[in-house]
Amino acid sequence: MAMLTTARAMDCQYIWNAHVGLGRQAGLSDALVDALRDGLQLPELAQDEAAVVNLGQEFFTTHRVSQATFDLGHGLFGAQGMIELTTLMGFYAMLAFTANAVDLGLPHGQAEPPLPV
Repeated sequence: MAMLTTARAMDCQYIWNAHVGLGRQAGLSDALVDALRDGLQLPELAQDEAAVVNLGQEFFTTHRVSQATFDLGHGLFGAQGMIELTTLMGFYAMLAFTANAVDLGLPHGQAEPPLPV
């Protein structure tokens, strides 16, 4: 979920398509993945999914995280989990800059539709 949220925020085709199949296999619903990909209103999310998506969307949009979003994530994942989640999203944002800068495109053998960018 963290990689998909980051890939969508960064419009990174490569990271999105490298992780979307794994996300589906891990149990992310098609409705969630498709809505995230297409920039549509997300379906009702489990609390842990909402915490990850809200953290990423708030941070990538405003460069800040609200107290409510922080508190939800901290309550679910603890201090160490929040640090790891934030670092993971930051790392994937850096990778997205590189993949987008060199127009890495899509990974080979991916069947998912590309991000509408």
